[in-house]
Amino acid sequence: MLITVLVLSLACAILAENDTNIDDKVLKSLADLIDENKSLDASDIGRLYRAAQALGLDRELVNKLSQGLNGSERVIHKDAGYNIYADSEKGPLGESPDYASSVVLASDLLALTSAVGNVGDKLCREQGYRFLDGLLSNKRWALKMFDASAKSPQGLLFGSSYHLGNFDECMDINEAGDGLTVEGQYCLATIKWREGEETKKIRTGRGESLRWAVCVPSVCDARSVERFVGGVLKHSVGNTTRVEVIDKDCYTRRPLSVNKLDITFLVIIIFFGVILTFTTIYEIYAIRHNKKGGTAHDLIVSFSLINNMKKILSTKQNNSLGLECVTGMRALAMIFIVAGHACLFIGSGPVMDAKAWDRLIQDPLNSFMLNNALLVDTFLFLSAFLFSRLLLIELDKRRGRLNFIPILVFRYIRVTPAYLVVILFYMTWLPKIGEGPLWGNRIQLEQERCMNTWWANILYVSNYVMTDRMCMFQSWYLSVDTQMFFVAPIFIYSMWHWRRFGSALIAVAIIASLVIPSAITYKDHLDPTILFYAKEFTDFDTNFYFVEAYIRTHMKMTPYFMGLLTGYILHRIQSENYQFSNLLKIFGWSTSVILGTVTTFSVSLFYQDWYEYSTIEAAAYISLHKFAWSIANGWLIIACATGNGGVLGKLLAWRFLVPISKLTFCAYLVNGVVELYYVGQLRHPLHITFFTIAANAISHLVLTFFLALILCIMFESPLHGIEKILLRRFARPVLSDNATRKTEDELSRNTSQTRLDT
Repeated sequence: MLITVLVLSLACAILAENDTNIDDKVLKSLADLIDENKSLDASDIGRLYRAAQALGLDRELVNKLSQGLNGSERVIHKDAGYNIYADSEKGPLGESPDYASSVVLASDLLALTSAVGNVGDKLCREQGYRFLDGLLSNKRWALKMFDASAKSPQGLLFGSSYHLGNFDECMDINEAGDGLTVEGQYCLATIKWREGEETKKIRTGRGESLRWAVCVPSVCDARSVERFVGGVLKHSVGNTTRVEVIDKDCYTRRPLSVNKLDITFLVIIIFFGVILTFTTIYEIYAIRHNKKGGTAHDLIVSFSLINNMKKILSTKQNNSLGLECVTGMRALAMIFIVAGHACLFIGSGPVMDAKAWDRLIQDPLNSFMLNNALLVDTFLFLSAFLFSRLLLIELDKRRGRLNFIPILVFRYIRVTPAYLVVILFYMTWLPKIGEGPLWGNRIQLEQERCMNTWWANILYVSNYVMTDRMCMFQSWYLSVDTQMFFVAPIFIYSMWHWRRFGSALIAVAIIASLVIPSAITYKDHLDPTILFYAKEFTDFDTNFYFVEAYIRTHMKMTPYFMGLLTGYILHRIQSENYQFSNLLKIFGWSTSVILGTVTTFSVSLFYQDWYEYSTIEAAAYISLHKFAWSIANGWLIIACATGNGGVLGKLLAWRFLVPISKLTFCAYLVNGVVELYYVGQLRHPLHITFFTIAANAISHLVLTFFLALILCIMFESPLHGIEKILLRRFARPVLSDNATRKTEDELSRNTSQTRLDT
């Protein structure tokens, strides 16, 4: 009788507080549960006290209840109609099959009941009561729903902010019954504590927020889940928290839906796959019958798997200009860029110890991985250098009579198709190839952004237009490179036609590229460079520095202009057969090594807790470190191209790097797929150490270049071959990234008498 009074009192308290009707079955099950548990241990009594206090019940009533129950023998209740072990009394749930009685006790049960009653949506509330009834009756589907949800957070003081429960267990719930079937829905709520202004300024750690997984019926919308989680927390931590749940935080399995755009993308892939198959068969036939090439033959073979694999895997570098080192620089830079992306996504994703990432970024030995910005600047530098060097050769040969329009048009045609295919994949099938706790937050969000801003990508203005919804976080580079590519001929032609005026013009451009970022950094009190704090990079598009400063072309001009100037300097050196003195070589290498080392490791200073940089320091660093890095790269290329590269020149000319260099563009495009998929499907937080990050980064490298190989074979390499054929017909001689030797004689590296071939 006493137990019944307690149950009714608890129910009345809940009713008074929430003004809702508790299901009769739930009340009966509560009464049965407490009636059949004849003893309470110390932990049970403690939970009951807390629950009573939260609900405003009389403490003396709880005392009497505990005294009365502890005097009786505990009786284990078993549901005769349901056995969770089938043939055994023991199993994965512990010694007793009465899981609800031994685990879901007092405060848990009462908090859940109160929270369900707090849900406004009628259908969600009814299925919530059905869940409670199933929980009290030891129904396996209800036990799995409770078991799949995160319980009391662990490791909060250690920095663990992701409590992901069991995603797959929740997804497996599918219980048919009277009326609507109960299906599991996994939701990852964001719980935020009140934080002071001083706390907000702290950039390390993960901030005052917690991601908490709950498994609920699929009929519940995000608002209902938010109220449910808020109701549970109200009875455990009070009203000191704020709960946020949006639609993308919840995931439930649905039948695969395909729209017209999905079908269009699939048709494109099948079409190119068929072309690849038939052209490969044709090439096999041509090889067996020794069929000689022609324009039609070359166009067909451009799509062949055999032809493209040969081109990609070939390690030959017939380059009379001595630019073999550029291949190695490009390959190594992309390897470290991909590894850097992997480190950042791992560090900003679910981790067990958030402070581990902070320790890694403060270690000066890891500065090279934190300098991804400089490695991307290297690509801008190389792009400008090659364009300048090769265009100057063409201007020499054609005596300045060169039509730039075909060069710009074919460059757009060469780059855009593979880029567009990846964008379409983001918009169509990427969200359908997996699932996970963060799938909606990452993959589906990326799909929505691409659906809205894809046009900005293919117009190469995504770094200025709708940057807070940018499709593909790495796409900004293509916009910067393309924008600079279209203005570069003005400077290159000026340096070729008017040496003094052209030199002055490029000097003014370099000075302007140094002043503009410094002025903006000083005016807006920006960081000296992009700083990869984990809590600021859970989403690139929400990072202020990234969208407002880092991706802007006017903040990235220095390495590009320095690349143009380096191409012009090397052109003059090789044209005039200039020989370096030993003193100049020593000075050049010393300067390059010092500047390269300082720019690489100086970034670590800004991560130290004890160091506070001023606005003037930030303004000076943002420009000078790019300038210094460009000088170091410029000397390295010039030294290698003139035969003064030494051991480093031989390393960069290593033939193993040649195939990797050919895949860099496609690797840059597909790397985002690998990183987003990794975070989206992650089932549990990762313990971060240097080893675990390195191991994951290596696996991401392998996956990235494997996908790049597929993309290159199907799209980039065939279109590159077609471009080569068309340029030979309509725009001779041809511009490309490589120059081949004349067959009739060997040319010196200190001359520019060569012809170009793609």
